[in-house]
Amino acid sequence: MPDLSLTHAVVPARAGEAPHPCLLLLHGRGADERDLLGLSAALDPRLLCVSVRAPLRAPGLPGYEWHGSLRTGTPEPVSMLQSLQRLRRLLVDLPSAYPADPARLFVLGFSQGAAMALALSAAEPASVAGTLALSGFWPQVARAEALRGKRAFVAHGDADPVLPPAFGRAIRDALAAAGAEVDYREYPMGHQIVPAELGDIHAWLADRLGLEPQA
Repeated sequence: MPDLSLTHAVVPARAGEAPHPCLLLLHGRGADERDLLGLSAALDPRLLCVSVRAPLRAPGLPGYEWHGSLRTGTPEPVSMLQSLQRLRRLLVDLPSAYPADPARLFVLGFSQGAAMALALSAAEPASVAGTLALSGFWPQVARAEALRGKRAFVAHGDADPVLPPAFGRAIRDALAAAGAEVDYREYPMGHQIVPAELGDIHAWLADRLGLEPQA
């Protein structure tokens, strides 16, 4: 039986035929599975989007978190690895539960979710076609060398007050040193996602799929 025990929400593909390319969405600390769900409307309609809720309650916040934090950009490793194991099971079982193409599974994360997206991609490199890390940080539990030859879109705000741009540049540098194919962008923004960034994500995903972007 598929292990889909992590709470998640699904937006079916609006175009194309099954099996569909799939985008796994991982929210940031204090949010939930609804936080990134709205991105699907701005992305290619051929994508099946699955937005996952982190398993841990975020202390003092209304939502959830993937792991505890020792300090900014440094996850508590035990809780992170536990969440990672559950995400790995979900990723592997997605194509048996939904009309998702296992050769075209992409992972997008924001903030803490970006670190999880990178960790998941490093743990399951054969199962992830591409990684999008938005306003995040490098997860120390991930082996960068596992991402050699893999494709990544990394974006950060040049005025991010939560995770300064040095965190995004560190992701870029770790991936580049490992031999990954990295598209790095900085935007005039804080800790957020802006329309220009969404447009670049839309184009990047369509290019990875070998398709022209569809509105």
